[in-house]
Formats: sequence, structure tokens, C-alpha cells
Amino acid sequence: MECLFDDSKMYRCGPTRSNELVGWRRIRPVKSDTPISPAASDTRERILDAARREFAEHGLAGARVDRIALASRSSKERLYAYYGDKERLFGAVLDLGFRRFVESVHFTPRDLPGYSMDAFTRLASEKDEHRMLLWAQLQGHLPASEHAEVMSERVREVEQAQRDGYVDSHWSAADLMTLIFGVLFSWFTTPDLDQRAHRRWDDDEIARHRLVVGEAVRRLAEPRVER
Repeated sequence: MECLFDDSKMYRCGPTRSNELVGWRRIRPVKSDTPISPAASDTRERILDAARREFAEHGLAGARVDRIALASRSSKERLYAYYGDKERLFGAVLDLGFRRFVESVHFTPRDLPGYSMDAFTRLASEKDEHRMLLWAQLQGHLPASEHAEVMSERVREVEQAQRDGYVDSHWSAADLMTLIFGVLFSWFTTPDLDQRAHRRWDDDEIARHRLVVGEAVRRLAEPRVER
């Protein structure tokens, strides 16, 4: 697949045949081994920042490349040169958000309630991040292989914590991690229950929900005492 543009700045991406190329020029992606100048790096950062806001608000299908280009003070030609098409840009934004989430929230398999509270605080404070994750689930976007491996490694760490007696072994580790993320996202996906919408939460509201998350995960993960 390649991306093309013409003199009227119309763009298209997809397979092309030679008889379709009249009046169109190829947009050549920046090669991965090409040194990135500070100016290019700044442009990429602006594009990703603008794209995150656009995708978080409208999803992949509803997002507009022209709005992203305008908000990033870039051009559609430059955007396509860097990322190829809108879906790849969506993936780049999602991958960046996942890396930031992983780096900012330390995973503690022996203290899953503590991890869950920190993860919830991050998601509640960075609203675009949790909206991007929800859009990715709705639209069936597959995570990058390295991100899938991070989650697989965390499942293995929980399995070890179960063997060591720190985590309830009633659940499989994968099921337990799934339940934990269900708790983390519960306020972002539950219909209105006469509570303040998460977009209007202040610090006190986030702190209150953080404690609820911690207690819920404690009840899921705490080893059961045989009676």
C-alpha cells in the first residue's frame, strides 16, 4: 500500500496501478534508519498530541485527518509521510499511550490493590488515555507485539505471586487481570447512576474512587482463609 497526493492536495492510500498514477505523486514515508532532526521530532510530537485528542474524542472512524493536521500546525502530506494512513496513526498514538501508562504505573504483583489504585489514578487523570484504550477495544485494534508481551509477562508474575501465597489462586492469573481492568474501567463505561460524570471529577472524587478500586481488588486478590 502507498499514499498519493495531487496538486489539489487530495490524498488517498491503497494499492495502485500504473494507469491510476496520472496527476498523483507518491508520499514517501520517512525511513526508520533516517536520522530524525529536532524539527522533525517536534513535528511528530505535535502530530501525535493532536491525533490523541482527535481520536479520543471521535474514535478511528470519526476522526478527521485535516483536523489533526490543522491542530498540529502540520500538513496532511507530512502526516501521511510519517504514518502512512489514519489507522497507522491511530496505532502509533495507542502505542505511545500504552508505553506511557506502563512507565508511569509500577506493576506490583504481590500488591495488586496498590497497583490498581495507582493505575486508576493515572487513567482518571489522563482522560485521553483511557478513552483511547476503550476505542481500541471497540474497534478491534490489536496491540503491538511488544505490548502483548508486557501483559503476558505480568500474567506470569501474578502466577508466581499465587504460587508464593500472596494472591488468591482461586482465579487463573489471566482471569484475575481481566477482572482488575474491568474494575479500573468501571466508572468510564457504566451508564449514569446519579454520580458525577468522570469528565467532571475533581481530585477528591478521584481519591474516593481510588479507595473503592483498591478495596474491590483486595477482595478479588487476597488469599482466602480456609475455615
